Amino acid sequence: MKAYTYGPAPTPSQALTFHAAAPRPVLPPGSSCLLLRITHVTLNPADLVCLRLLPSWIPPLRSNPVPGMDFAGEVVEIGEGVTNPDADADSDRGLNVGDRVCGAVGLKEVFTGKGTLAEFVTIESTLVATVPTNWGGGEAAGVMGIAGQTAWAMVRRVVGEGSHDMTGMRVLVNGASGGVGTVLVQICKGFGADVVAVCSGAGEQLVKELGADEVIDYQAHAALEDAIAERPGQHPFDVIFDCVGVQALYERSPQYLKPHGQFINIVGGWSQGVVPFVRNKMRPRLLGGTPRSYSLFLLSASGDYAREVAALVEQGIVKRAVIDCEFPLEQAAEAFEKLAAGRAKGKVVIRVQSCSL
Repeated sequence: MKAYTYGPAPTPSQALTFHAAAPRPVLPPGSSCLLLRITHVTLNPADLVCLRLLPSWIPPLRSNPVPGMDFAGEVVEIGEGVTNPDADADSDRGLNVGDRVCGAVGLKEVFTGKGTLAEFVTIESTLVATVPTNWGGGEAAGVMGIAGQTAWAMVRRVVGEGSHDMTGMRVLVNGASGGVGTVLVQICKGFGADVVAVCSGAGEQLVKELGADEVIDYQAHAALEDAIAERPGQHPFDVIFDCVGVQALYERSPQYLKPHGQFINIVGGWSQGVVPFVRNKMRPRLLGGTPRSYSLFLLSASGDYAREVAALVEQGIVKRAVIDCEFPLEQAAEAFEKLAAGRAKGKVVIRVQSCSL
């Protein structure tokens, strides 16, 4: 099969190695995994972290470290240890050979050489969701992968498990035109929230089409926090979702976030979250801490979340996937470079191979 492996390097083109005839994985006896034929992979900032920060002493301990977290593909073989969905009344995964599935693996799988950027991969059956009706593979990987799962988990932290009601809430989404932000806007609006989106002017029309009630062009202001604080006649927010990682946005939040409002950040920065957590979560108010709730949210890939996002698609809450561009497998390095440039609207897709159905 065709596949990529990777090792630590400053640029994707240096980190990635293409293999035209890599060993195809095989399900061992009793396996609880699925053998999937991968059709599409979508990229996340965490994929860049893997390429840049993987310790150089780890690769000799592993065999063929494959990058990639999100996936869409087809079931080729079902492990002997996978529960037959026909015998499980609670299962809606449709685990049958030929089914189209999607989802994501976690950093643990990537660090141990079990990423998705290959023509065939083995993935735990619990991590997959069925591709929503009439959706393509790139769309499904982007929305049911890490980005969509993160967006859904952030909303669940606000509304609680089992609730779909954000009626009357005012929500700010910073980074609304990105992979997570485009899903967040749709879910929050679909649940009844009043959504203010922050993005560049180039993304304004897009986020309005996704449901944003108001758009702030951060490029039109010297400081985003000033632009938000000075908005005339506006009520404070119940929730701020920061998908970019703007420290000043949190520090100034008492001016525009309700006293019991929530500030939820998903960007850890160069310290992978240590510095913002200590600064914003642990610093006492008497020593300059900001008097507002702060959460740094780091997602672990979840099949439950993937299936719940797929259900939101089927219900019409999430209406579309935003795809910036698509690259063939042989141009994966260019896809990573596009992501690294930080200008993508929605998801960057790598087309691994065509659907066989």
